[in-house]
Amino acid sequence: MHCSLAMPTSATATANDVNRLLGDVDPLIVERILATGASLDEIDEALRVVEQERGFGEEESRIPSSPKVAEVRAVLEELNVLENEVEPDEDQM
Repeated sequence: MHCSLAMPTSATATANDVNRLLGDVDPLIVERILATGASLDEIDEALRVVEQERGFGEEESRIPSSPKVAEVRAVLEELNVLENEVEPDEDQM
């Protein structure tokens, strides 16, 4: 009898799943995350780690549990950088 030790894979996340987790984000970000083929659980893991690192300023990055989690983290970190860029003040224009 053959016994598989592989964990069952979750279904690939949908645009609605990503929007529920991230809120109102650029549709291109949603597309990039979906292009990774990550599951809802993988996206959630990536989001939690990025938020923890941002909130606690952790210097040591956690090792992602899968390549897909790493890809999603990279997209989320890029989004974080874009959100933190200083936009010109409208009063100064």
